[in-house]
Amino acid sequence: MRNSPLKNNIDVLDSLRAFAALSVCLFHFICTTTGFIETEWILNTFSVGKFGVQLFFVISGFVIPWSMYHAGYKFKNVFAFFLKRIARLEPPYLFSIFLALVILYLRENFLGKENDHMIVTLKQIVLHFGYLIPFFEGYKWLNQVYWTLAIEFQYYIFMALTFIPLTHSALPKRILIYAFMLLLSIYNDSEFLPHWLPLFLLGILLFMFKVSLISGVEYYLVTGIVLIYGLFLYPVWAIVYSVIPLALILYYPDLKIKLFNYIGKFSYSLYLIHPLIGASVINLLSHHSSSPWMKFLFVSVGLCITFLGAWLTYLFIEKPSKKLSSSVKYR
Repeated sequence: MRNSPLKNNIDVLDSLRAFAALSVCLFHFICTTTGFIETEWILNTFSVGKFGVQLFFVISGFVIPWSMYHAGYKFKNVFAFFLKRIARLEPPYLFSIFLALVILYLRENFLGKENDHMIVTLKQIVLHFGYLIPFFEGYKWLNQVYWTLAIEFQYYIFMALTFIPLTHSALPKRILIYAFMLLLSIYNDSEFLPHWLPLFLLGILLFMFKVSLISGVEYYLVTGIVLIYGLFLYPVWAIVYSVIPLALILYYPDLKIKLFNYIGKFSYSLYLIHPLIGASVINLLSHHSSSPWMKFLFVSVGLCITFLGAWLTYLFIEKPSKKLSSSVKYR
């Protein structure tokens, strides 16, 4: 079975992004608010939502080379490639940093929530601009989801360097690249790309199969090896979440789930601000009632406020940044 695409856009991607963002969002709202939910089965159910991050990694593994391929990327386009990524992702990211600082200031000066480990330094803020927090000991992210953005940016660097070898090499050289990526993942530090490379490789393999750069035999065989290898490297649920985008992109690329498709449009903004807005609101409300129904209401309120904030962020910041990114062309 060949999967040469008839169009550049894959509809199901927005639904997948929405599912991943909502999974992580509900995990943070329900499982990481101290003393809020204590019912074991609820915590166990929503705790798997944290693996939405791994779903995002597989999506990026597919989408980045897919867009590079259709834009005609060459080594000479490295600067334009990074300019496109920065234009697309930095404005919402920088806004979320500003929002995090404002919320932290309000929390510590008006809500009596002082906490030593939340003290922010100028160096800490500056390190955020280059996603450099993991490279400097003793500094923390202002927002708990930023660590994944650092992984993504490291992946952009990796892809800018390996896209041409991957797409212009014969089978023996490709096998060496696959093996090299798996070997690098032995570096067991989740703050850095090498640990997550097998998940990105799943997306890369799917991209190569979809554009007919590799055969079905190569795709299914190598993907199977990567998934089995991943079972020894990551929790089982990380692999389950990784298989979801593979199956849907491969077999149901035109699938549109209306609500998820809509949320997917602003899923990046949702992902960025949900720990800042929604989690903060739920944390404040959680001190005022222990009723199960009230807790359900608090999570619902947190979700609604998060959706509104994410939609406004998308409308005024993320959408213009998308337009700016699309204006940068490879030459």
